[in-house]
Amino acid sequence: MQKRPYIFQQLTGVKTVDFEFLLTTRVSVRSVLVAAMPRQVHLWFRSNFWLVLAWSCFWACSDYCLASDELLYTHELVAAADDTEFLVQIEAGAPGTSWEESGRECGVLKVVIEARYDQHVLLFGGEHVTSYAFLAGPLPRGRHTLQILWDKTWTRDLQERPAVLSLRAAALDRKNEAQEPLLRAPILYLRNNTIGRFSDVPLILYWERQHSPSPRLAYTVIFSNEDGGTDTERLMARWGRTTDIEWCYSYTQDENNPIEQYQGRNHETLPFRGRKEGWHPILYDVTTNNNFSDSLSDPIDFRMRPAPVEARLEGRSRESVMDQFPWTYAIMAEEMIREEKLEYPADPGSPNVSDLRNYAYLDVCSEQRGTELYFAVLLKGNERWFRSDHGDPGSGIERSGCVRSTVELPPGTRPHDIRTLRIHCRPAPVPEGKMPVPSPAAEIRSVLRLFLLEKDYRPGQNLLERVVGRRLRPGQSLALSPDSIPR
Repeated sequence: MQKRPYIFQQLTGVKTVDFEFLLTTRVSVRSVLVAAMPRQVHLWFRSNFWLVLAWSCFWACSDYCLASDELLYTHELVAAADDTEFLVQIEAGAPGTSWEESGRECGVLKVVIEARYDQHVLLFGGEHVTSYAFLAGPLPRGRHTLQILWDKTWTRDLQERPAVLSLRAAALDRKNEAQEPLLRAPILYLRNNTIGRFSDVPLILYWERQHSPSPRLAYTVIFSNEDGGTDTERLMARWGRTTDIEWCYSYTQDENNPIEQYQGRNHETLPFRGRKEGWHPILYDVTTNNNFSDSLSDPIDFRMRPAPVEARLEGRSRESVMDQFPWTYAIMAEEMIREEKLEYPADPGSPNVSDLRNYAYLDVCSEQRGTELYFAVLLKGNERWFRSDHGDPGSGIERSGCVRSTVELPPGTRPHDIRTLRIHCRPAPVPEGKMPVPSPAAEIRSVLRLFLLEKDYRPGQNLLERVVGRRLRPGQSLALSPDSIPR
């Protein structure tokens, strides 16, 4: 990194800032200034000597603070007009990193525009060269220097520098309606107690056009985990993952005024009244279950501006977005290892979560009225049914729509070992103060997916895709056999 020239270094030859030296050489420094400057400038320096001293020390200290940052890449952005924004894509890799090992979880990049901090980019792909897309701007008309630095602050044990191999930047057009989801994407500040711990990190930001209860543009974040909220065992049974998926911001344009909302503490939908950069709302992760605030008095400069991807979720589970980015499964699993949340040795009869490769993952679409579902898997040569809920009455799924669950199986289970999937229906608990639903039933529309994870944690082949169209009443179940699976 190029060092800033210090006034006192240039004038006196001092290589480092020595406050005692500066104080004791005040006369000689002034003598140099007097000889080199016109009388008017000399008089100004004479009356503002301590201001000059403070300014010099500030720049010296700022260089010291930036000593942990190493310049990796420089690019010039050309803004043809005021408030120009860019979609930036880099190809980068981080040798020697591993999400499951503390101190070298991933490469951490800091993006600086015109010497001002803009955002961080985390290299989740490890040593593999991977594409990362983020947003920059709005910027005033003209040329702007974008620098990518290696921020060494958070990965104390990482020795090899990340490599940024290429960078492409494309200016966005506010008149193009197709680019609106990029231009309104939220800026996400990480929760203060997760910075440096690589926990509950935003992995994917996606957007969708929702039509109920009214048309709106909605954004959702997939986090690597949640430190609070639903316990890990029920996350796997009820949601089929240990990542956390939370909607964060929505925008609706009515006839008169836009309606902007975000998900606040306790999952409450609140009007957005916070700051923006351009059209981008600024949100802060403030709870251990990754709910947000639109204001924060003491945010740490660690924010992310990932380019959002489109998700079309009609007839699909939210978790299917992870399937589009298979590396998210490895991050999910390795964070469980690093945080020592897994059971060793694995016991499929215990509700404790084990290696995430021991599970069958399944997506089922249904409409429920006063019921909840749980699932069971039977293996060939084994008469024992392995259940998603492990017998826990609080681990059923009462939600309608397309949902994901998991069933823990013995370690080493292979796809062709699966003999039968059974869908069970039972009464849902009646909320306090509510009346039981008359004639409760679940309409099982389809099974979309049934898969195991490969050795590298990526989703394996789909073992079962079936249109069902069957009604189940409490106490009833439905058995399905996977499609033919080659050994």
